[in-house]
Amino acid sequence: MKSRFLAIILCILLLASVFAGCSSVTDIVQNVAAGGEFPVEVAGVTISGRPQKAVVLSPSLADVIAALGYETQLTAGSEECTQNSLRSLDKVNGSDPQAVVNLSPDLVLSDSFSSSMREALEGANIPMLEIAPATDREDFERLYSQVSQAFAGGGSGYDAGIQTAQSIFTTLDDINRIVPKDKVTTACYLYDLNGSAVTGDMLGSVIMSYAGVTNVFKSLSGGSYEFESLRISNPDAIFCPPGLADQIRHDERFENFRAVQSDKIFEMDPSLMAWQGRTVVTTAYEISAACFPELLENSSDNAADPADEIDSAVDSMLQSSALEEDTTPYETLQQGDQNEDVLKMQTRLDELGYLDTEYDGHYGEYTAGCVREFQRVNGLEETGVADADTQRLLFSNYAKPKDEGE
Repeated sequence: MKSRFLAIILCILLLASVFAGCSSVTDIVQNVAAGGEFPVEVAGVTISGRPQKAVVLSPSLADVIAALGYETQLTAGSEECTQNSLRSLDKVNGSDPQAVVNLSPDLVLSDSFSSSMREALEGANIPMLEIAPATDREDFERLYSQVSQAFAGGGSGYDAGIQTAQSIFTTLDDINRIVPKDKVTTACYLYDLNGSAVTGDMLGSVIMSYAGVTNVFKSLSGGSYEFESLRISNPDAIFCPPGLADQIRHDERFENFRAVQSDKIFEMDPSLMAWQGRTVVTTAYEISAACFPELLENSSDNAADPADEIDSAVDSMLQSSALEEDTTPYETLQQGDQNEDVLKMQTRLDELGYLDTEYDGHYGEYTAGCVREFQRVNGLEETGVADADTQRLLFSNYAKPKDEGE
């Protein structure tokens, strides 16, 4: 409820900017061509054509791919890629080179390849792309432009990556505008009690600053710290993985810490500090919600929660805005059609759990039934015809999988 209420406050601010001054973002989207240029060189690797069976072995890169909307070009991800938008994606053991080779991917992405994985992929002539995580706002654009070019080509692919990265940080800017500025609030994220933490060379430290707190380890690097430096800095709040908070509360070394005395120890999944897709916005929400409870006060004593109606309305308006930005000229598809567009649609229906049989690009009665089911779950008119509105929602991040309608 806390983070959701803060999200509502932020979304109201964002809606004002969306409808008052975001025409430049829309113009950028409208000017992005449907297809980028191949071959394209990314991080020293030449990619000859648009990947259709890519494998991602990094959950953070998977998060970026999802933020960019290229999930349909993935054939599998490592078991650590647990994002909701990728739950229908086949999973592979990222530590088993042969399992990856057996998938016959046309591209494998990771932020770090083991020597055994690199050797296996080179032996099978499978292109591999190693993309380093971002460390700051400028580097975030580098990350997104590289991933986007790998999937969509040079030129327009590059532009789409930059635009998406900038839009995410624009949201972080809005979060930062509403957090208190009258005092410095210090915090840290401890991975364990043995000297591992988020340091200043990590994007997580940047996200903390946008959430309104100062990372006490911002001058350190390498993800490690000495306990004495933690004791001297004496943070106002401590974030840590699930299960560590009680250890901190009962560790006598922490008994005089401000965070312990004020009970500002908050558990947060470490993936929130590591994943670099739109998860970074969730991370900022969570940190702000924990450190600034005054943002979450609801003076209403009514039994009904008005935030529920606001939340629903905001979500609906944001979804409508996002779908309007998709200017792809979708052609209506219906029974009897047989082409690549039908095959692409069937692939997406399969990913979302609506189509559970073999498909070949022919729009038959079974496919029409799957389209009707998708339309029902997603609140569209149940025609069985894939018009532009149906396809626009189908290929968006707002498409609801089948199990949400059961």
